[in-house]
Amino acid sequence: MSREEPDKGWAWMIVVAVTIINLAILPIQQFYGLIFTDRFYSLGITATQTSFILHLNGTIACSLGLISGPMMKRFTFRKVAFIGGLTVAIGICMTAFAVSLTSIIVTYCIIVGIGHGIVFPATSLALVTYFRKKRNVAMGFSVTLTGLGPIVMPLLIAKLLENYATTGTLLILAGIATHSLVGASLLRPFQEKEITSITKGNDITESSAEYNDNSAVKETNEVKLENLTDVKNGDVNCRLSNENVEREMEKCEPLLTQNVNIESKTKKKQKILSKISEHMDLDLLKDRRYIAVILGMGVSLSAEMNFNAMIPFVLSELSGLERTTIATLMSIQATSDITARLCVPLLAQKAGWKSKNLYISSLIGSTLGRTILTIWGNTYIVVVCVSLIIGIAKGTKAVFQALIIPDYVPLKKLPAACGMQMVCNGMLSIGIGPIIGLVHDSMNSYVSALHFTSVLSLSCILLWYVGGFLTYKEKKETIEIQENSSDSNV
Repeated sequence: MSREEPDKGWAWMIVVAVTIINLAILPIQQFYGLIFTDRFYSLGITATQTSFILHLNGTIACSLGLISGPMMKRFTFRKVAFIGGLTVAIGICMTAFAVSLTSIIVTYCIIVGIGHGIVFPATSLALVTYFRKKRNVAMGFSVTLTGLGPIVMPLLIAKLLENYATTGTLLILAGIATHSLVGASLLRPFQEKEITSITKGNDITESSAEYNDNSAVKETNEVKLENLTDVKNGDVNCRLSNENVEREMEKCEPLLTQNVNIESKTKKKQKILSKISEHMDLDLLKDRRYIAVILGMGVSLSAEMNFNAMIPFVLSELSGLERTTIATLMSIQATSDITARLCVPLLAQKAGWKSKNLYISSLIGSTLGRTILTIWGNTYIVVVCVSLIIGIAKGTKAVFQALIIPDYVPLKKLPAACGMQMVCNGMLSIGIGPIIGLVHDSMNSYVSALHFTSVLSLSCILLWYVGGFLTYKEKKETIEIQENSSDSNV
């Protein structure tokens, strides 16, 4: 295994590898609505069930985040990404023949979800491991290159659906997904260069060691002479006291053994719990700010993922557009998306903008686009402008959502922190996502569903500021306690 340096050398091949993997396995998730529209209509699947399928897939993928930390410590990200990519390809191939709600849940939600849950932590960890100072630029290049897919894929998928229907299209996408194995093979394990230091012997320490040895011999001889006299004088007393001690020990022996067994069991449990906590870095859950960050991201990601996947259904209902026109609008959105992925990270690197602030800006931008769509969604030019706004917000969010946790958590705790974030995303996705579809079914319109989605996205900002305020208040109280204790000591 060759040793590497961050931000140079093979690090840029990792960007290529992650791009190949994303381009291969993401189309099934990015164009969920476009691929399954006809099949869901033919099966009579409602908007609530459509949202449930989408978010169950994300929940299963995110639920594997709990084991992603230990898995990354046990295996290299090359092996993990290889297994995940193969699982996704098999799952898409099986989904092609799923013609019922149950079979779609088993194939798309469970099998494909497991594959995504395995591969995504491997690619993100590989990228943040190989890059330290240029992490923003590397992530920008990765998501920019990944964004090339959504420009071409909607038109390609629309053409495939016309010629091969849903089954043939999914089989072709399964073949594309197998190319993720090529990207996985490029994820070479990282091992930093080690700096070896040679420690030489010291004359002063050697002489002091000899002095200590000589003094220790003298002291032991003196102790031996004293012990001989003590043994002769106290031999009789020791025998009498030993007999009394033995009688008392016989009486207390059952209680002592019972207490010893209880203490040993509790110590074993404490050791097991401490090992689990240390291995999975559960001490992160004590950090209020980290909890607020992952909760806010989980809520906003669930809302944004639901909206991005349901765009074909929204445009079909609100604007009355056909599938070819919808595919063209999705390509326009992808063009602005990739432009934002390329330009915003470079601007952020020069201006020193924080990932957290840019993520908040992307949420506000997507909320603005949804609001305009609900009011003037009947006008084609307005829909094009909304596609551009949403694309810019989506591209900005795609770059910086992956950098918020690495900027906050040290590298050694990053796998566990990302794993906890994935679990949180999964739980919130399955809890919140279907509610958006339920709002549509109850109101029989996507207008109310879009407003509800915007409220969920903006709630992330509220959670983050509440978490920051609580952390600031806690630090202030700690400083005051330390100052009071120092004054009392004086």
